[in-house]
Amino acid sequence: MEKTEFKSETFKYSLIVYIITLLCWNLYTLTIGFSNAIFPIIIQGILLFLILSKYKQAKIGIKIWSLILIFSYGISLLAKLVKIFLNDEIIISELINKIIFLTIGILIYSFNEKYVVITISG
Repeated sequence: MEKTEFKSETFKYSLIVYIITLLCWNLYTLTIGFSNAIFPIIIQGILLFLILSKYKQAKIGIKIWSLILIFSYGISLLAKLVKIFLNDEIIISELINKIIFLTIGILIYSFNEKYVVITISG
């Protein structure tokens, strides 16, 4: 039977804490009336289940999720930079937020490729 294994416990637990933190934040935003949080809650819940159950598709799930983070925050950062270039107001906190989440997505993707393997257990 194939299963996902993490070669780095630090990455595994950091990823779990990050997903749980995002899940809690999205649950909070759902309770204050933002129904858009349902989709991320479902995705993060499934991803957390895949990681904790060591399901063989967890590596692919992490890769897809990190690519979504990279593309969404990359496009958002690019759009913000274009708006700034067109003489929009510069809000440093928004830029830093987008850069941080883009960096986190890139780190998750690269660490997933380096530290997550699919093994065959007998």
